[in-house]
Amino acid sequence: MKFPYGVIKMSDNYESAYAKLEEIINDLESEDITLEESIKKYEEGLELYKYCNKLLNEYEGKVKILTEEDNKIVEKDFDTGELDG
Repeated sequence: MKFPYGVIKMSDNYESAYAKLEEIINDLESEDITLEESIKKYEEGLELYKYCNKLLNEYEGKVKILTEEDNKIVEKDFDTGELDG
């Protein structure tokens, strides 16, 4: 995945990437921004969104549910309720 403008560093975790995305959203909602700046911020925000979404999907695959069945702890995959396909 490419990261334009140096917005995302490989060391960025979800929280720092999300904080940058929120900052961009606030900038875009500001009335003191030019069209050129808006387009650049939009592109940066889109890349941050994709990065955050990618991280969430990776984390989702790692989440397990621990339940008790027949007096034993059983590990099951986390079901988001989404349909595959």
